[in-house]
Amino acid sequence: MMRSRTELITQTAAFTAAGLVLSYLETFIVLPVSVPGIRIGLANVSTILALYLCGPLSALTVTLIRVSLASVLFQTPVSFMYSIAGGLVSLAGMIVCRRTGFSVYGVSVSGAVLHNFSQVCVAAMLIGNSYIFSIFPVLAGAGVGAGLLTGLCASVLQKRLEYIFNRSHYKEMDRDNDRISEGNGRRDI
Repeated sequence: MMRSRTELITQTAAFTAAGLVLSYLETFIVLPVSVPGIRIGLANVSTILALYLCGPLSALTVTLIRVSLASVLFQTPVSFMYSIAGGLVSLAGMIVCRRTGFSVYGVSVSGAVLHNFSQVCVAAMLIGNSYIFSIFPVLAGAGVGAGLLTGLCASVLQKRLEYIFNRSHYKEMDRDNDRISEGNGRRDI
C-alpha cells in the first residue's frame, strides 16, 4: 500500500500522541515490586505500531518526541537519560529483530529487555558502580513479561489499524477513480 506523505505524518503524530497518553497513564500504575525500574512499558505499544505500520523512521520519530515530551511533562532530567537510552537501544534492537523475521511478540520482548539493559548501563555510569548489573536478571525477567503484554496489545491493535488504514486508502482510491471517470464524460462504477 502506498501511503501519502500527509498520511504518514498524521499516523506518526497519532502514534506519538497515543504514546504520550500511555506514558502519562502509566505514571499511575504502581507495581508491587522492590526492584526499581520495573514498569509495564505501555507507551512502547505506540512505538511498535509505528515500526510495523509506518516504518523505522516513524518509529524513531515517535520514540524521540514521546520520550522528550514525557520527560518534560512527567519526569525529571535524570529520567530523560534513562528513557532516551532505553528507547533508542530498544528501538534499534526491535528494528533488527523485525528485519530478521521475529514475530511482534519477539520484537516487543527484545525491545523490553534491551530497554532494561540500557537503563542498567546508564545507572552504572551515573553511580560509578558495576554492581548494579546484579539486578539485571530480575529486570530481564520483568522485561520478558512486559514485552509479552505489550506485544499482545500491539498485535491486536496492529490488525485493527491495518484494516482501518487499508480501508481508508481504498475509499480515497475510489474517490480518485470517480473523479477520473467524470472527467472522461462517463461514469464507471
